[in-house]
Amino acid sequence: MSKLHNKKPKRTSPYSSKHDQKSNKHRAKQCLWPTYILTLFLGTLLIAWHSLTFVDFGYAKAYQWLSIQEHIQRFAPTNQYRKHFETTTKDEHLQLFSEIVDSIQQSGEGLTHIRYQYKGKTIPLLHRAEVIHLEDVAILIDTLYPVGVLMILISILLILLIHQLKLPPPPLLQATSGLGILLIISAATLIIVGPKEVFYWLHTQIFPEGHQWFFYYQESLMTTLMKAPDLFGLMAAFIGIWTLILYGVLLGGSLYIQGKRT
Repeated sequence: MSKLHNKKPKRTSPYSSKHDQKSNKHRAKQCLWPTYILTLFLGTLLIAWHSLTFVDFGYAKAYQWLSIQEHIQRFAPTNQYRKHFETTTKDEHLQLFSEIVDSIQQSGEGLTHIRYQYKGKTIPLLHRAEVIHLEDVAILIDTLYPVGVLMILISILLILLIHQLKLPPPPLLQATSGLGILLIISAATLIIVGPKEVFYWLHTQIFPEGHQWFFYYQESLMTTLMKAPDLFGLMAAFIGIWTLILYGVLLGGSLYIQGKRT
């Protein structure tokens, strides 16, 4: 008859348990700076976007650089749905674009009321397909805004916690290396695939199937007014540059102030 041997349970050293707890806390602390750096960048994107709406994303400057007035003079007469837009002035073009920006920021309200003048008559700028597309853009913006606000709140909470724990800041190069690599990969993708191809692919992924998002100049005063996609490329550059400037100031200030505290 075989004997059953009772095995004694292994004893866990109190020192080992405390060591594991300290190790977990240390790892958690190590994640605070990288998480803050990422959420700060995402939150700064929202700040940059929102602040640029007050200057209509630099449309007045883009209007000059892209020769949009000449572009309108060339293509407005060929439009299939609207007439006499070529008689409008630069000031009217700036105002119309500003109204589009304001409507998008207000969840698409007022898009059907955007009009231009011709011999005392008011003509709607946008036809139905254009209105639907801009409403889709407004829905996208409304969806992204809460995400950006959440990133801002998280970054504020994280930097307060970092201050409370007196965590030393990482070197600037180390702090920005991960984000820098991501931006380099994104830029390389744009160069290899092509900005226009990436732009079109994103539209097919983001907007509802069956909703028109591509318009020829001959069928859209909106596209003519914006000289799409040229304006969108310039706007993306404005947003990117302004984001990096704001981000550099906020992150640099955070690193400097925290360095003084530790």
